[in-house]
Order: sequence, then structure tokens, then C-alpha cells
Amino acid sequence: MSSVATSQGVYLTIPRTDWNLFAELARKFGWQTQTNEQLLDNFIAGRPKVEDMTEEDIMDEVRAVRYAK
Repeated sequence: MSSVATSQGVYLTIPRTDWNLFAELARKFGWQTQTNEQLLDNFIAGRPKVEDMTEEDIMDEVRAVRYAK
């Protein structure tokens, strides 16, 4: 098996009807497959969870940076 350091990401456009065949072939070779939807879902899941800031919170941070001494 190749390590991550020697792997190369490749983007392929495969008809939906052939996806199961391609995914099975990839599994047999030990490759990893990911659809655009899965890639986006993984990216979103990995983002930090930040609470929405109020306008007042934003202005407090701006003032703290601008007027810091």
C-alpha cells in the first residue's frame, strides 16, 4: 500500500451509473473514494463551531484591537 505522502489526489468525472463499479474497483486496490458531496460534508463537519456574534461583540473586538496600547 502507498502511504499518504506518496499519494496524489485525482478528480474524475464518472457517470452515476458507473459509480458503484468504480467504488468497488477502488476498494480492491485500497484507494479512497469521495464524492463532491462527501468532501463538502467532511469539510463542514471539520469546521470549528463558532457562536454567532452580535454587532456589539464585533465592535468590542474592533475597539480592543484599534485602541490597544
